[in-house]
Amino acid sequence: MTTHTATQTEPAKAGPAFDGRALRDAFGSFATGVTIVTTTGPGGVDIGLTANSFSSVSLDPPMVLWSLARTSLNMDAFRNSGHFAVHILSADQEALSGRFASKGIDRFEGLALDRGPDGIPMLKECMARFACKLAYQYEGGDHVIFVGEIVDFSHSARKPLVFHGGRYGMLLPKQPVTSVDEFSNLTPDDLLYQVSNAYFQTRQTVIEKLESRQWTAEEYAVLSIIGREDGLCVPEIVARSEKVRGQGISSAIVQQLIERGLLHEVDSSDRPVAIRLTPEGRLAVLELIAIRKSSEADVQGNLDPSEVQLLKHLLARLAA
Repeated sequence: MTTHTATQTEPAKAGPAFDGRALRDAFGSFATGVTIVTTTGPGGVDIGLTANSFSSVSLDPPMVLWSLARTSLNMDAFRNSGHFAVHILSADQEALSGRFASKGIDRFEGLALDRGPDGIPMLKECMARFACKLAYQYEGGDHVIFVGEIVDFSHSARKPLVFHGGRYGMLLPKQPVTSVDEFSNLTPDDLLYQVSNAYFQTRQTVIEKLESRQWTAEEYAVLSIIGREDGLCVPEIVARSEKVRGQGISSAIVQQLIERGLLHEVDSSDRPVAIRLTPEGRLAVLELIAIRKSSEADVQGNLDPSEVQLLKHLLARLAA
């Protein structure tokens, strides 16, 4: 397909005067994906930049478009190159987006690349990427719109990186509403229902693995608490258990662990008797950590890394 440059035949009429910041904010209310567009410049130099002005145009022929500010130092390279590539970034590529939006650095340093038509650089592990032949250039106010015909593409099942209101984000699929338990006054639309259900489901996985190794939930709680903060007295252990588990533990559990050689008492002149881990107790804590990590891996099996990070972020905000 021949590359064309569209020109304006009549002078543009002056439009209404808008506040630039307000207009930018209004544009930012539209959530978009994030892309990196690449090409080759004079002498085969790799060129790339971050852009969210990307859109599909046509399936037949397969075409996409994106736009570049006239003030960009890369304008001549994209105008004169016969090909470019658009990479749709996945949720774990925020740092890559930031790199290609930065100035004064080698944006391609250390990156493993594939090569497309005319040797254009092609980034790896993106959600999708399109190698395009430049088809049209349109004047669009303070931007130039580039339209490309797709000559090759690939995509994956990764989650996309999202940009909205001047900030990065991640896509959270909306869950379908399930049936309501007629014996409960909570429904799947209630936050407490979802948080409680998730807690008991994940906790049950841990409890099953503990029982298979002859550990009780109370013993797990005591050793986990002391493993995080060695040297607590019994009332402090009970208080932390109530905060973490929603219920306290019996001091008898601490005594049982002392008798098993996993804990020992340390006298102090200025505070109550402290409970510390023995060497055998430290080994037991390592075993319990392995159980917890294994259980977490089972629970997270249906989530991708970006969803796990988002879940942790939201739960931390909820707890705060």
